[in-house]
Amino acid sequence: MVLILRYTADLLEMRSFKRFETELAHLGFTHFQPLASLRPWVQRYFHLRVATDLPQNIEQTFYPDGGTSLHFYFQTQTLTQTLSGEEPQVLFHCGQSRHFHAFLPGIELLTVRFHPGGAFHLLGIELQDIKSTTSVTAIDATQLQLTGLDHLLSQLAQTNQPARRIALLEHWLLQLNQRQFDAALSRHKSAMIGLVQASLPKLIQTQASLENFYSQLPLSRRQYERRFKQETGLSPAQLLQLNRVKVARNLLCQSPNLSLVQVAFDCGFYDQAHLHQHFVRVTQQTPGQYKKRKMSQISNPTSR
Repeated sequence: MVLILRYTADLLEMRSFKRFETELAHLGFTHFQPLASLRPWVQRYFHLRVATDLPQNIEQTFYPDGGTSLHFYFQTQTLTQTLSGEEPQVLFHCGQSRHFHAFLPGIELLTVRFHPGGAFHLLGIELQDIKSTTSVTAIDATQLQLTGLDHLLSQLAQTNQPARRIALLEHWLLQLNQRQFDAALSRHKSAMIGLVQASLPKLIQTQASLENFYSQLPLSRRQYERRFKQETGLSPAQLLQLNRVKVARNLLCQSPNLSLVQVAFDCGFYDQAHLHQHFVRVTQQTPGQYKKRKMSQISNPTSR
């Protein structure tokens, strides 16, 4: 008899942040929640300040979940002092495949992590257009002509306090949010503002039925899928599968005693074979290999 595991995706997500704090403690990892008015678009802010005396680069693996990120890189002289007046490099990461990132000694990184579609609403970035013109997943954000970005970079260079930098970022994002809202009103599309974000909680439920999901929308399936693709660069089905794999990864780390059959059931996969198929496609490893590696990292924190 298969029992249903009692959990929520949000709880698993918060536990994963706590796990990151432990796994990346040597990199000075912290995370911050956005203002309530930005939470439909922004998932979290992440901050890393890497010691200058690390013997080598630290490489970390990241997996796709439908979200995108804006990364601000600050060069530092010491652990607490940023080079005076040096503006950060800023990259927009829009890739939806597994990737590796090397954290260099002496680097400070501030990241805005967007929910699927969040960058479209706040930054005006259509991922579908980007993917049709380039295969690069990390783009120099100064080339995207984001309103107010030059002024923000100048402000960020004048302080080395993470809380102050996040306050400056949020002020900029709030201004962009208002700008996008005003533009939508001028085009008489206020009813469509945030439709994708409003529907995401129902879509990413791991047991969700796409047919039931589409039947509850104010648009036709074709209209919604076109809008969804424009905002997120993915189809609803693709995002649903990415989220199921994400929940599976969290379960394998946080509940290692669960069988793979139970994990597959709890994440909405038809059976273990379907879990295996989608898990390998997203992570390039089997669920068993992933769990073994994570358990090894927990017992040996220096192994990444």
